[in-house]
Amino acid sequence: MNYREYAWLAAGLIILLAVTAGCTAPSAPPATPVPTPTTAPVAPGTTAAPAAPIKSAEIDTVISVHYDDFACLDVQKELGKAYLYPDEKYSLSASSPGVSGVNVNVLFLDENDSLGIRQINPQWDSVQKKWVYEGIVPVVQFNDITVPVEKTFTIKSQSKYYICVDDRKETGINDVMLRVPVKLKRL
Repeated sequence: MNYREYAWLAAGLIILLAVTAGCTAPSAPPATPVPTPTTAPVAPGTTAAPAAPIKSAEIDTVISVHYDDFACLDVQKELGKAYLYPDEKYSLSASSPGVSGVNVNVLFLDENDSLGIRQINPQWDSVQKKWVYEGIVPVVQFNDITVPVEKTFTIKSQSKYYICVDDRKETGINDVMLRVPVKLKRL
């Protein structure tokens, strides 16, 4: 092999190493130990009072979405849970993106419907005066948000859930990035 072949081989190896190094995920920081509560011994014939439920599930963020597009937030990833479970009660609130003349829809969807929203554009139902997503059933749906809105709901089935912001009902071309404040609290 001449020096040019070695140079190409070395360059290829360097590129391969750079690509491989860029594909590895950084290691997660070590978990902080959580102290476990101690319980006092219970005298025979008595019962201990149950511990109060921990209200740890809360998301307070902004979902960014391009004009005339949609974006979804993975609730489980934000909460650090695998699923939401039946009978868990939540409150979802959202506010206007603050751009004059732009009103977005916000939907809380299960995993199957979050896949369906990718193929379905909202259609205006002039009888019910709301946006309809044919083929999906949102757990919560806010239409044309202009003022802060909030709704309380209960999870019906174990699944992964997503908060989606949809602005696909707009017309025209615009390079605006909309920032929609959303909050999800476990009750």
